[in-house]
Amino acid sequence: MQAADLELKSLGTAKEDAIGKRKFGPYVGVAMGATTGQKGRVRIGNLRSDLNSHDGAAMISMEVGKSWRMRRIPLMFSLDAEGTFTATSLEGRVRNATAATDVRTYEADMNSLFFTLNGTFALDLWRYRARMGQVLAGFRPYIGGGFGGGQVWYRNATASTGTSTVPNNTPFNIDEFINSWNWYAGLEWCWKDQYSLFAEYRKTMVGDLDDLADFSTEGYMIGFRYRY
Repeated sequence: MQAADLELKSLGTAKEDAIGKRKFGPYVGVAMGATTGQKGRVRIGNLRSDLNSHDGAAMISMEVGKSWRMRRIPLMFSLDAEGTFTATSLEGRVRNATAATDVRTYEADMNSLFFTLNGTFALDLWRYRARMGQVLAGFRPYIGGGFGGGQVWYRNATASTGTSTVPNNTPFNIDEFINSWNWYAGLEWCWKDQYSLFAEYRKTMVGDLDDLADFSTEGYMIGFRYRY
């Protein structure tokens, strides 16, 4: 009887370990969200101007990665490759325009597709599920950042001199490949062994373009991850 009890306990422990391990390892994820603001400086000839903040721009991302659990401390490290598409609008007013031919207002649609390599540290509460319960232990706060590059292109660009509007005038008439980097913080919740939902705040910065410098966006993402 004692041998049978020990065997049953060992089988139960092995089963729990298997379930715990399924929360780590390879994963895929999808997310969508929107920007809540953006910053940048536009160059039009010798003139400079700041962007008007514009919210509600769409963001969509897909990721493929792998997680590792640290043994001695309740942390998990993840490394993933992510592709993010963003569609936003740029608009502003050139305050120091003086000549009649100077551009005074401008606007354009800007799309971008960036591929980044991200690293994430998460607080691993799952190992305390016996004390906290599976619901609370399923929450996983995390923070991370990444770098990469991608393509930026403009559409529907217009500029006004105050007396006329000229479609497709400078700025914003060149498609460019540019580097990018980001940082983010969020909360993930595993409601089952392999499935999780997450919500995160994200800030993305890009390198200087021909017409746009110091450009950055802030926003939020809501997504789903599958671990296998």
